[in-house]
Amino acid sequence: DYVTRQARWVDFDNDYKTLDLSYMESVMWAFKTLWDKGLVYEGFKVLAYCWRCETPLSNTETRMDDVYHDRQDPALTVGFELVDEPGTSLLAWTTTPWTLPANLALAVNPDVTYVTVEHDGRRLVLAEALLANYAAELGDDPAVVERRPGSELVGKRYQPLFDYFVDAAQHGTAEAFQVIAADFVSVDDGTGIVHMAPGFGEDDQNACNAVGIPTIVPMDARGRYTELVADWAGEQVFDANPGVIRWLKEHRNVLRHETYDHSYPHCWRCA
Repeated sequence: DYVTRQARWVDFDNDYKTLDLSYMESVMWAFKTLWDKGLVYEGFKVLAYCWRCETPLSNTETRMDDVYHDRQDPALTVGFELVDEPGTSLLAWTTTPWTLPANLALAVNPDVTYVTVEHDGRRLVLAEALLANYAAELGDDPAVVERRPGSELVGKRYQPLFDYFVDAAQHGTAEAFQVIAADFVSVDDGTGIVHMAPGFGEDDQNACNAVGIPTIVPMDARGRYTELVADWAGEQVFDANPGVIRWLKEHRNVLRHETYDHSYPHCWRCA
């Protein structure tokens, strides 16, 4: 009565409802038909996720009012040493250090100019347009020893920060730990080089999968590292941030450690 009174044009004589058995059975028939034709496959899609409810959030849910909240997170600028240029490291900035154990690639913009500067006996690579942002660490006028477009960095291999996924036979990572091209890489902030963890970012996943790098998710349904990240297995990933940062400072080249106001989508059921 209500729908009719609102002048919505619905054929109630031949309608269907999702709770009807005939509807459910038609959906199962359609799915089985797709299965029989070999058109059904299992894959991964990166979505916002609530580890308390253990469910992803749909795009509609993340567009609800008051879903995004700011939280202060640590941010790191880390060096990834090139295999064919020992002593030269690509600098990547991340506001999610907890994703670094799952790093599988670095992304650059092929059309951006990158510079190599000398610092404390090492050579560091970042976008020329962002060099001044690191004056506190590199000095006001660092020695630039090389300029090259991002296209010349694409394909270069680097030493993984962690060894969790270096076994290509076990993890399918033969194409991982290389520099890939991505047009979403900008010089608005950071270093112009983006750390890629395909299990934790939609852009990361799409760009990595396109070059044969798999989606690896070393996190369980409660937001805790699995045994794939042995050093912090069982820890909630945000709680593991201090340990990951401490390890990187002890073993790798951390150029900058700062804090960052990060806007995260929160589950509307839990916020």
